[in-house]
Amino acid sequence: MKLNSRIKWCFQTLLIISSIIPLTGYSQYFSTGQEPARIQWRQINTMHFQLIYPEDYETKAQQVASIFEKVYEFGYRTLEHPPRKISVILHTHTVKSNGLVAWSPKRVELFTTPHQAIYAQDWLEQLAIHEFRHVVQMDKIQQELPNILPILFGEQAAAVAVGAYLPFWFIEGDAVVTETALSQAGRGRKSSFLMANKAQAVENGLYSFNKAYLGSYKDFVPNRYKFGYWMVGGVRQEYGAQVWSNVLEEIARKPLSINPVNRVLKRETGLTQKKMYQKLFTDYKSEWTSEVDQLKQTPVQQLTQQFKFPTQYTQAYALNDSTIIAYKQSRADLNRIVKIVSGHEQVITTPGQIFQESFSGEKNMLIWSERRPDVRWTHADRSVIVVYNMDNQKKQEFRYENKLFSPKISLKQLRFAAVEVDKTNQYSLSVFDLISGNRIQQYGLPGNPFLFTPCWDSQGEKLYFVKLTSSGKSLASLQLTTGEVTTLVEGGFHEIRNPYFEDGAVYFTGSFTGIDNIYAYRIATGKTEQLSSVPFGADYPGLFKNEILFSNYTADGYQLVSLSKSNSLQKSLAEIQPEKYELAEALAKQEGKVLDFDNQEETNYPSTKYSKLAHIFNFHSWAPVYIDVANTEVKPGISLFSQNKLGTAETRLGYEYNWEEEAGKYILGFQYSGFFPVIDLELTSGTRNADFNVIKQVSVPTPTGYTTVNDTVRQNIEWKELGFEGNVFIPLQFSQGKYSQYIRPGIEYSYQRISHTSTTPDGFYEGYYHSLSYQLYLQNAIARSEMDLQPRWAQIVDLTYRDGLNGGDDIGSLSAIESYLFFPGLLNNHGVKIYNGYQHKKSGTSAAFGNIVRFPRGYNSFQNNELYTAGIDYVMPLFYPDWSLGRLLYLKRLRASIFFDYSQAKGNIYSNEGEIAARYSAEMKSLGVELMGDGHFLRLISPVSVGVRCAFMPDSQNFYLQMLFSVNLNSL
Repeated sequence: MKLNSRIKWCFQTLLIISSIIPLTGYSQYFSTGQEPARIQWRQINTMHFQLIYPEDYETKAQQVASIFEKVYEFGYRTLEHPPRKISVILHTHTVKSNGLVAWSPKRVELFTTPHQAIYAQDWLEQLAIHEFRHVVQMDKIQQELPNILPILFGEQAAAVAVGAYLPFWFIEGDAVVTETALSQAGRGRKSSFLMANKAQAVENGLYSFNKAYLGSYKDFVPNRYKFGYWMVGGVRQEYGAQVWSNVLEEIARKPLSINPVNRVLKRETGLTQKKMYQKLFTDYKSEWTSEVDQLKQTPVQQLTQQFKFPTQYTQAYALNDSTIIAYKQSRADLNRIVKIVSGHEQVITTPGQIFQESFSGEKNMLIWSERRPDVRWTHADRSVIVVYNMDNQKKQEFRYENKLFSPKISLKQLRFAAVEVDKTNQYSLSVFDLISGNRIQQYGLPGNPFLFTPCWDSQGEKLYFVKLTSSGKSLASLQLTTGEVTTLVEGGFHEIRNPYFEDGAVYFTGSFTGIDNIYAYRIATGKTEQLSSVPFGADYPGLFKNEILFSNYTADGYQLVSLSKSNSLQKSLAEIQPEKYELAEALAKQEGKVLDFDNQEETNYPSTKYSKLAHIFNFHSWAPVYIDVANTEVKPGISLFSQNKLGTAETRLGYEYNWEEEAGKYILGFQYSGFFPVIDLELTSGTRNADFNVIKQVSVPTPTGYTTVNDTVRQNIEWKELGFEGNVFIPLQFSQGKYSQYIRPGIEYSYQRISHTSTTPDGFYEGYYHSLSYQLYLQNAIARSEMDLQPRWAQIVDLTYRDGLNGGDDIGSLSAIESYLFFPGLLNNHGVKIYNGYQHKKSGTSAAFGNIVRFPRGYNSFQNNELYTAGIDYVMPLFYPDWSLGRLLYLKRLRASIFFDYSQAKGNIYSNEGEIAARYSAEMKSLGVELMGDGHFLRLISPVSVGVRCAFMPDSQNFYLQMLFSVNLNSL
């Protein structure tokens, strides 16, 4: 084998290995967004963590640092790996509530604002335990990989190994197990978290392993957090915690092996993933079915109809004796606020993105809190209070500096109350004027407990709410005139939530029996009673026609039901033996420690300024191939990647080699998103090599001697190219309820220089050209449901003008406009897309700009002076088969698109001397169909779409066939 062939073979092998990067999901490079440029940052460095946070969060950051150090002592033990130091970035100016661990580059990101549905533990403690377990998982694999892989690939080596081999149900399930085992709460002790798998197993039976893990469009399937808890916890309970530590070691030490998870499970337990699922869930189903059969249930009457696809109703209240108002959520439709009369529905309004537990109403007035993005900064979004009058259909909005959740109206006082959270996690109950929106009163409680879902008494003089301290949750009241707080019901680490006052009682949801049910605290007697007894879960209590109204959980989600007071259980809370969660207790014994964050010594870690400029580069990954992240392509060459920890600066260095040309180019790219405009720069320099038809004079023999003639020969020509592109654009995000708008003006400078090498023929072009491009992108779109294939209503306009500049060779100009219009189709989740594009091009004396407007599908593009294209697509889902071919393929949806395209192009025909010899006008048409399947390959979490496009060109009577493939990385 020749040396060049061997090198080529090695590169092809690396290409195959590297090509799994886009599919693995966990390894993708991404930024969660940016904070406003005005924010100044500080840092705390402890032994095991670097905390980076806005300067106004200093006091709370000290607490977070202490929490993480406490978690570090115990959070790694059952995986037997103390991880290396890692950075933790705190996002404190956003309304988002989340946490994540990423590995390219490696860091923890925490969104510090709690949401209204957290379990009975401090939000920052929850995040620290859960996300630290992810750090342990990732770092264990990174450290135990063969040394050659981190040397070759950097941090992304571990990310690829995890994404390719480690199921996401394990990644999240193991973290939920840890948060449960190391605390007195955790989702493993939250009945509303556990009920989803119970209801599915008992009512619908067990799904296939692929469906249980990867989900479904047509059926509700509990997510990977819930499924993973039962899988990871069940294996640990039966076979010990060591099993999962061994799984991670196997993945790390044999990263190119086939199915290491199954191999270890088979060795340790005798079962594969699929058979383990069948064993565990068969046992669970038997146990859960027995529990339901033995449960004394209270009879309820269902008030809502069943739908083809999962639909649920929550946060309902009675408008009168015949009408219920509820928040309706459906996979096949947008989330709506609906009016229900005798099972028949009418849409009242379609809100924007409502926060958890943040919709309510009284009589004709509705109120909710919804998320609104900042115009420019991802991590500066805010909450907006929306008040809606059903009688006149008028909407009023109130905006505040702080974040407001769970608003409740008192029409008697013309006020509303809400939970208020500031940027430093100070919590208060605040009362506002309903007409002006001005704050009237603000109540902060001693010890700064987190506060949930207030409700008013009948006179508007007292608030009932839930508070969370280190001792758990409790139901309490606040006397507005005096500020006196009284604890009514101590829930400990059981759930208490969603209080509702009426008829001298506070109704609320409690989980004391291990199942969420409706309880009532009687104001007059101070006693608490259990009213409902349902198989899976009850929530959002209210009264309707003097009956108890609530949302009853089923395998298809929450359905509205009513319970006659005469049929209610009326069992005293004092008689109830609090439920212990068997699996959670077994897991806690394995850990051997419940973390106590109350008894920590106060620490004051040194903090210093965190310079954005000094930390603009953070090189984290590289590869002996060229990785085009933007297009998810892998090519021969080398790559080096940097992303700073604040997510504002990305740098890419590399060399891309072209096998066909046997030449390559160096690439330097840099994007900075920390200013109001985004700056994107790219510099390329390299050699090109291609074959051209060249006319040469050659001597040929004649009867009288030799003569010179012109002959066309194929000649290989090499030349150099130097290119630069500098793009400045401003991404502007707007939203108003269910609609969102996006505007992106931009300007780009482009420079291209062609120069000769020592072998380039003298007649080959040499020189440079440069240009400016102006772009304005406009988009208005309605929100999409989970099952929508495209927006139901949307308009997109893209305007571009490119102009060759003086000083270089003349490349002319180009102006173009493209538009997309989206409309609903004949049936739900169907859609129509109409495309129109027009461009006018003025060719230069040296070259011309490429096309912007597309050609009909099936046609290749060519140079023109004018081009108009129109196209129409009708897209529709066909089937939702949930069909598996072993572990190779899981198909969730089949869909089709019928299309027709038309183009008219006009241009010049040139003579051999370069003069315009004639003009042409051409029409092109194509029609056809695209058939696509959406699903998963090899049980990888990233959804893929695979299909075929078949087009017929009537003018030429030709058919065109094209394979289609895409990976959706936005679903993670």
